Amino acid sequence: MGTLIFIIIVAIILFVTIYFSLKNKVRCPKCKSNFIVQTGNKKYEEEPPLAIAGSPDSYNSIEYKCSKCGNMFWQKQKSVIFN
Repeated sequence: MGTLIFIIIVAIILFVTIYFSLKNKVRCPKCKSNFIVQTGNKKYEEEPPLAIAGSPDSYNSIEYKCSKCGNMFWQKQKSVIFN
């Protein structure tokens, strides 16, 4: 009985992890494809204007290119302190 409960708990944790990783995946706004790559270009924007670079209030936009349709687009993401 204990083994069955353990297997069910592990399956639930695995399902939740997969769900959130797929939900947060960046998609092409034109064709909705998941086949995208980062081009390496970034734009940093601070909010408020006097925020310290890399602070939790700073945002950056990352440029992506869709491998399926060739669309280039920017995706705004909240930056991490130790980026």
